[in-house]
Amino acid sequence: MAISALGPQRAGPGKRPPVASKRSSFSPSSKIAILGFGTVGKAVAEVLCSRPNLPFRLTHVFNRDVDRKRVSWVPNGVEWTDDIRHVLASDVDVVVEVAGGLEPAKQWVQQALLAGKSVVTANKHLIAVYGVELSELAHQTGQQILYGASVAGGVPVLSALEHGLAGDKLVKFVSVLNGTCNYILSNMEAYGTSLAAAVAEVQKLGFAEADPSDDLNGTDASCKLAILARVALQVDIRPECVYKRSIESIEPSDFEYARELGCTIRQLSMAEIRENTLLATVQPMLVPLSSPLSRTKDNQNALVVTGEHGGETVLSGRGAGGGPTAVAIISDLLALRRNVTATANNLHLRACRVSADFSSSYLLRSRGRAETSAIPAIAQALSTRGVQVDWVRRVKRSGRHSEFVMLVKPCSTAAVEGALGEIRDRWGTRCTPVYLPIFAE
Repeated sequence: MAISALGPQRAGPGKRPPVASKRSSFSPSSKIAILGFGTVGKAVAEVLCSRPNLPFRLTHVFNRDVDRKRVSWVPNGVEWTDDIRHVLASDVDVVVEVAGGLEPAKQWVQQALLAGKSVVTANKHLIAVYGVELSELAHQTGQQILYGASVAGGVPVLSALEHGLAGDKLVKFVSVLNGTCNYILSNMEAYGTSLAAAVAEVQKLGFAEADPSDDLNGTDASCKLAILARVALQVDIRPECVYKRSIESIEPSDFEYARELGCTIRQLSMAEIRENTLLATVQPMLVPLSSPLSRTKDNQNALVVTGEHGGETVLSGRGAGGGPTAVAIISDLLALRRNVTATANNLHLRACRVSADFSSSYLLRSRGRAETSAIPAIAQALSTRGVQVDWVRRVKRSGRHSEFVMLVKPCSTAAVEGALGEIRDRWGTRCTPVYLPIFAE
């Protein structure tokens, strides 16, 4: 699971921060501290405490208001603390950061590296925003920061990209990266439940936070996309530059229309290099049933990456939850024991212009009681932008109002959004249809 995208070396005296220790190997039983004892932190502790054959010993658990987190199954010798200074001043070998968020997690990681401790983290927000900076600091201090758990949970996608596919030139990827959204959408598909009911279920199972906004609106997946783009495509992109659309407009009826087209609906994260432009987007899309991405169920993740020489490679598995993420973290700890070095050390990340202007067909579905007179207006707005309508039909929903469905031929994102923006300005949101691009394999 090792992954470490390190920046270039800084030469010359006086430019290296203080180094507490230069660590090339670990003791027979490496000492581990866990920062954060939520779902993931607890799962990591369970693995460490239940597998005596592992060459690790849990010595510290840090959490705010730590007394409410204590559990009886953790060995008596483990120090529970709400003072990060106790961890940083200890003889811990590796800090496992699973508290999440940007701050104070960034400060903790920096301090751990400066204190001579390597870091393993599952924090996708931290790595997406500060990964290059923290990796460079790790290099300067003689430590490592590994973050294989930050993308796709227990699926070793980053390790596969960095090591297994290092011999290829990777040019694009498309993926299902958010297990929460995938659980919601796959259960709407299977049982016809509303989005609200599916969200409540996934919260009950512990896959979603009390506020699932970052999952639904694509923020979580955009962080993972940024990390993947850095490792696979060698492009430096910030997650806020990724075009995002929420899944909150999806209704059960959309899956019926998708099936008629031989598709289902998934939140897809896509990135592709075209000369000096990176096309990148996170949004709900119609996915052909022939695609491996369509077969992701519940909290599964999947990645299809394309190389110039090797063609397509598919990786899939459980992506969300404490168990899969803990597997990735333990794998990174084992990689540290093996002193695995990252092939990304000498990468020179490049900046690209970021665009979301993919070309695809679109399914448009009316929102609520759309006025009949809006249909020709929508077709006209599309036509003026060179977008051709394939077909339009009205559907009577049992016990409800009727709605119209429209399929448009392949066109740019800008053309569709420009036309719908015109409709929104003229008719208001009630007549602006929901639109779903169709992923072309």
